[in-house]
Amino acid sequence: MHKSETLSAELLEAYSEANMNKISRNLIRLYKEKEFEKLNIISGMLSEWVEIVIEPDGKGFSKIISLYHPDRGEYFRGLITESTRQNDHSTLEKFRHIFVIQDIEEISANIESYEDIDYEPEYVWDLKDSGFSYFQDKKKKHRNKVQKSSSKGYSFYEAMQIRQYGDTDTNFPTYYLEDMDEVELSESEIDDLDGVEYCIHTISMDLSGNSITDLSPLASLERLQELNLSNNQIEYIDALGNLWQLKSIDLANNSIDDISPLLEIETLEYADLTGNKVVLSQIKELRDLGVTVDC
Repeated sequence: MHKSETLSAELLEAYSEANMNKISRNLIRLYKEKEFEKLNIISGMLSEWVEIVIEPDGKGFSKIISLYHPDRGEYFRGLITESTRQNDHSTLEKFRHIFVIQDIEEISANIESYEDIDYEPEYVWDLKDSGFSYFQDKKKKHRNKVQKSSSKGYSFYEAMQIRQYGDTDTNFPTYYLEDMDEVELSESEIDDLDGVEYCIHTISMDLSGNSITDLSPLASLERLQELNLSNNQIEYIDALGNLWQLKSIDLANNSIDDISPLLEIETLEYADLTGNKVVLSQIKELRDLGVTVDC
C-alpha cells in the first residue's frame, strides 16, 4: 500500500464520528470547567500544524473545537479522500495533528491544572454522542442552528448565514460567533436578534438599517464598546444598561423617548440620538456626564 493510502486510512479512522465526538466532548468539558490553561497547553501541542492560543478568558476556544467538532467530520473526511485520490501526501500530513490529541482524556489528566477556583458554569452543555452542539443557552436550546425566524425578515443568525454562505440552509455553527471581534450586518433585513447572544467577545457591532425592535438579546454582550443601531424601529433601550463597557452608541432615527439606561453607563463617550423624541432634560443630563451627544 502506498504511504498516502496508509496515512489516509489512519486519518479516516481518526476522523470517525465516534472519535471526533470523544475529542470534542473532552475539549468542551475543559472549557465548561474553565480549565483554560489546560486547553492552552493542549493547543500548544498542536503548534507544528496549527497556531492556536487560548486566552485566560477562554477566547480562542472556537479555533480548537472547530478542528474536531463532529459537524465538520464529513467535510474533513471528504478532503482526506480527495487528497488520497490525487496522491497529495503533503495535504494529508496537515491532518496529522489529530493523532496528537486522540488520547485527550489521558493528556488532560496528566496536565497540572492551574485553575483551583470552583466556578459556576455559565452554560448548559449538550454532550450527547451524536448531533451535539457547542453549547446551549440556559433559556433557549440551540442544536447547531438557532431557531428560524417566523417573521418576514431574518433573525440575526439567519442574516449571518446569508452573509457567510448566501443562504439560510447551510449550517453556521454558533461557536464561530464567539470569537468575532467585529460584526457588520447593516441593512440585512433583521427583525429578530436571536443568535446575537453568542457574540460574547464582540467589541464593535453594526446593526443599522434593519427592523429591530427588541434589544433584550444584547444584554449579555458586556464587552461591546461600539454599537450602531441607527435606522431601526426601537422604542425601549433598557437592555443597553447592561453594556458597561460601551463607549459609542448610535441610536439615530428610531422611536426612543427615554434614554435613562444610557445615564448608567460610566464608560459612554458618544451618543447619536438624532431623529428621536428624547426630552431635553435627559440630553442635558447625559452631556453633564461628559458624553458628546448629537440630537
